[in-house]
Amino acid sequence: MVRKQYSMCSKIYLRKYNYFTLLFIMQIAFSNISFCQQQSYKPFNIDFNREAALFGAGAVAAVTAYAILENLKPMSVEDINLLSPSNINEFDRNAIGPYTEDHLGDALLYTSYLVPLSVVFFDATRKDIWEVALMYSEVLLIQSSINGIVKGTVQRVRPFVYDEQSPINVKQTKDARVSFFSGHTSMTAALSFFTARVASEYVSNNTIRILIWSSAALLPAITAVSRVNTHWHFPTDVMTGYVIGALIGYFIPELHTTTTSMSGNLSIYPSVNLNKPSLNFQLQF
Repeated sequence: MVRKQYSMCSKIYLRKYNYFTLLFIMQIAFSNISFCQQQSYKPFNIDFNREAALFGAGAVAAVTAYAILENLKPMSVEDINLLSPSNINEFDRNAIGPYTEDHLGDALLYTSYLVPLSVVFFDATRKDIWEVALMYSEVLLIQSSINGIVKGTVQRVRPFVYDEQSPINVKQTKDARVSFFSGHTSMTAALSFFTARVASEYVSNNTIRILIWSSAALLPAITAVSRVNTHWHFPTDVMTGYVIGALIGYFIPELHTTTTSMSGNLSIYPSVNLNKPSLNFQLQF
């Protein structure tokens, strides 16, 4: 019982303090922007003003998320006893059940952190390591911060709290109040779709592209099912997390894309001139 309580506390501890780790990682990549801009044409463009805006917004969001989660209070026994499954909509109600460790969901989450690092094994992507590292850091920072803010603001109780068989000490943790939306699902989706979007710039074979995108869609889907089956999340938690994570993972690289196709001569890249955003086109003959 003590081990389970420690596990629950450690998870929310890591979630809060992970924001500052992400800020540190992003600053390392951010310090190499000048190096990236001096290289020859690459599929991803690093623009100082855009990265500063993303980094600044992400930093503010990270601090906000940390403050909200830090002030989150566990539920009292009286509050827990007042909970009723009848107050949960029918679509989500079936997720209610006893507390169970989600080993599969945890394993898939930790695996998703490593998937984007596969770019270092290929020559075509290794030359763009700093661009990919910066975008990877932005995905981690923005996804974690948004998830933390929403979790701490909504304070939705996890499904296992409604079950009488779940240990009371597990119910009385901060982590028991942050069901919406699923951090495991959203982070797995963000990193999977990020990897697929980046890889698409270097892969011309359609069959391989289909396999990459299929895998990217499948990994967070399995994570979502595992989170629901182990009573950590309601279906609406994981569905929302999947969509938000996928959008962040896809559009961060998309925002940095410099060309409309791998083989085309048309380059499209955003920039900021006189504090006004613009879209630049370059046609090479």
